[in-house]
Amino acid sequence: SFNPDVYMDVLVQQSNLEALLQRHVKMAAEIKNLDTDLQMLVYENYNKFISATDTIKRMKTNIAGMETNMEQLLSKITSVQSRSDTVNTSLFNKRENIEKLHRTRNLLRKVQFIYDLPTRLNKCIKAEAYADAVRFFTGAKPIFEAYGDTSFQDCKKASEEAMDLVIQQLQAKLYSDSEPIEARAEAVVLLKQLNFPVNNLKSNLLEKLEDCLLNLQTEPTQASVGDISKTFRAYLIIFPDSESRLIELAHALFTNRYETVRGALKERIPSTDLLAMLRGLWEDATAIDEVISEAALPAFSLETTRDIIKQHIATAFLHLQNEISDVLVTHSTSNEKLEESQLQTAMEKSKIKVSQGCIDLLQEFRHLIDGNTELLVKLKDLIIDWVQEGFQDFFQKLDGHFHLLSGRSTGFSQESSTVDFVQIDKVPTVLVLMLAQLCVFIEQTTIPKVTEVYIFTC
Repeated sequence: SFNPDVYMDVLVQQSNLEALLQRHVKMAAEIKNLDTDLQMLVYENYNKFISATDTIKRMKTNIAGMETNMEQLLSKITSVQSRSDTVNTSLFNKRENIEKLHRTRNLLRKVQFIYDLPTRLNKCIKAEAYADAVRFFTGAKPIFEAYGDTSFQDCKKASEEAMDLVIQQLQAKLYSDSEPIEARAEAVVLLKQLNFPVNNLKSNLLEKLEDCLLNLQTEPTQASVGDISKTFRAYLIIFPDSESRLIELAHALFTNRYETVRGALKERIPSTDLLAMLRGLWEDATAIDEVISEAALPAFSLETTRDIIKQHIATAFLHLQNEISDVLVTHSTSNEKLEESQLQTAMEKSKIKVSQGCIDLLQEFRHLIDGNTELLVKLKDLIIDWVQEGFQDFFQKLDGHFHLLSGRSTGFSQESSTVDFVQIDKVPTVLVLMLAQLCVFIEQTTIPKVTEVYIFTC
């Protein structure tokens, strides 16, 4: 606890006169501030007390009149309740009659709807409002099932005849290629609501799609591919469980179309024509992949295109080898005595054929290497490797064929070249010299030139 006497003794002992005077002034100011705060607190509490007193007085006055008002309100509520009971008692019988008449009126409306149903259905057929027709008929179906053999026999018969026509129209809409996807999907939904077996329709439509794909294989056009893409989308909407079958049809379609391209490779075709065919197939595969991605058609197309381009490069080298061989074989198999001038002419033709043929092949392959389509960009590195390997194999086979013509190689087989065996009893010395000069020309001129153009191309 605070002891003032002890505090003063300690303060006097530890402080000088000046410090005691400052402490006195400070304490006097604090006392004055405390007195002011106390006065303000008393004033504020007094005002609150006065306000609370006025509020209590007003509440006392209001409560005095509230009791009377509550009594009057209770009296009025009792009066209203009494009169309400009187009205309910007097109108009870009339209310039952009104409800009975209302139920009878609704029943008459339903009966009138049943009698008017054939007319309504015919109007819907004329207006092609098949959804309304199905809704009207399915709504009346429970009544026909209960009373269709007695009271509403004629209405039921006429309505069923009209609905048969509706079913025919819906089937025609489903088979029509001119109808939009949404209309055909709606037709299937309406047929399902009528409990029509749509599985038979599914089989027929799939057969129709197969016929359409068969025509597409013979005459592929961008418009027809677009129609196939839309048809696939429609099938997935109408028959969600037909996805696996559509995948099979898509693979069969592109397999046959790529086989057609393979067949064209048997004849020498320009790289530009091949690229046009492959680019069209790639675009078609991409378009259908947007609808049925599970078929993985772009991956299938990429793999197949890789094999086709590799085959095309090999075929091009084979044709060039055959053209060079034809020039040499024509002179080496002649029964007449070989003249030096004739062999020199053959050698010049062979030089031109080898040199220019290789440059032409490089220029042609450049279309494959420099292609900026997504398909060729993915295969660019492989194409460069195939061209390089093709030239190496081409010069090796050409060297083997030259040995065969000079009579030095008897083990040269058809597996390394498609050129038939040439049986030469006596090989002219001038032919051997010509072949030797041609080999030197290839080694010193053709190969460096091809390498230079190849580096520039790649």
